[in-house]
Amino acid sequence: MLNNKIKEKMNILKKGSYILLLLLLSITISCEENDDIIDEIVGLDFAVATINDTGTMTGVVPSTAYGNGNVLYTVDFGATADSDTDVFQTSAPMVTYTYPEETATYIITVTASLEGTNDVTITKEHTVTFVVAPPSGGVGTGNPLAGTWRLAPESGAFGVGPAKDDVSWFSSSADDVTVRACLFDDEYVFNADGTFENVLGADTWLEGWQGASPDDCGAPVFPHDGSATATYTYDAAGGAITIEGKGAYLGLSKPFNGGELTAPGDAPDSITYIAILDGDTLELDIEIAGGGFWSYKLVRDGAPSIVGTWKLAPESGAFGVGPAKDDVSWFSSTSDDVTVRACLFDDEYVFNADGSFQNVLGSDTWLEGWQGASPDDCGTPVFPHDGSATATYTYDATGSAITIDGKGAYLGLSKPFNGGELTAPGDAPDSITYIAILDGDTLELDIEIAGGGFWSYTLTRQ
Repeated sequence: MLNNKIKEKMNILKKGSYILLLLLLSITISCEENDDIIDEIVGLDFAVATINDTGTMTGVVPSTAYGNGNVLYTVDFGATADSDTDVFQTSAPMVTYTYPEETATYIITVTASLEGTNDVTITKEHTVTFVVAPPSGGVGTGNPLAGTWRLAPESGAFGVGPAKDDVSWFSSSADDVTVRACLFDDEYVFNADGTFENVLGADTWLEGWQGASPDDCGAPVFPHDGSATATYTYDAAGGAITIEGKGAYLGLSKPFNGGELTAPGDAPDSITYIAILDGDTLELDIEIAGGGFWSYKLVRDGAPSIVGTWKLAPESGAFGVGPAKDDVSWFSSTSDDVTVRACLFDDEYVFNADGSFQNVLGSDTWLEGWQGASPDDCGTPVFPHDGSATATYTYDATGSAITIDGKGAYLGLSKPFNGGELTAPGDAPDSITYIAILDGDTLELDIEIAGGGFWSYTLTRQ
């Protein structure tokens, strides 16, 4: 039976490179007359796919024969002897772990368990080939913090909870990007000379302690109205930003070190935030009373963004597949395909500012045999790859990855997923992560399938 010390929750780490492991498990079940009676678990397997540009993030989509969701899989990443840090349980969803930032080989062990049957275990070697990520673009001032910052236009941009980076008490939603637009357009300006400004415009978000009833957009209230003469100090080694100036703040004006304001006039003269700067992303935390923490995610203005509508590049080599990332020697689209597969090249992949994602396919797209086409040709989109998915996206510029969440949502082609290729539309995964390199209005994507093969796409912004 499983060790009771194994933690059931997923451990997601923000720093460094990541490894994303989704289990692809094929279970052949030996039954007697009743198909629900499972006598034995056989055929246990798992595949590992690389899904970030530094070579450490991998992923696979799990599946179980006959759709039995009672099998519990235990994943031991083999990095440490401490089962509390690198052993996880799942019945299908993604499992993640961050290995050290070095090239090394590990033994990954997966165990399948089901009540009434014997556990089955399989092990495989996995080599992490760590590649140092290229440095993020700076602002040309020698000060890594200098620039204009705003709350990230996505769900979870700010929230509060019982511990640092835990926003379980409250977390902003994707809808808040629109509902609280007067907050999301506020600017936090770190000037190269050490001065700081809150640039709020005509309105910002007001709460009851500022006289609002109900909470809503309104004219900024002194001293949190941008009028403060303020400076900042950034301690990169200590992971802290201090804002000096009564009424100056980051994220929200209410929290201060050790509490929350109940009246504007009680604003402190100084506030210090726990700060993690990662290129053009700034993660902030501040402890309030009772051990609670407010957390914010800011992004630098002018930072690379994938927001907009994208299509396959109308050129030869727009998509293809081969034995390695960016190697399309097995198959590569031609310039003729831009016309022959026009129904594919006009498909739109839409990244909205609120974090939602859409496949806009029109009346037809390219269909293949696994979708019922004979021969492969243009045809009416097939569910769930028909644009009907309710989907969201996460873009990790530092980790060079885009994750699309939503069954039937995809980039480039609908067939490839992390660790394999679909053979039936109904097997579409709930999430797909792509290696992503954004270069202005060009987006280069790769996704590893079974056997070490990679599909590669080039998208252009419309």
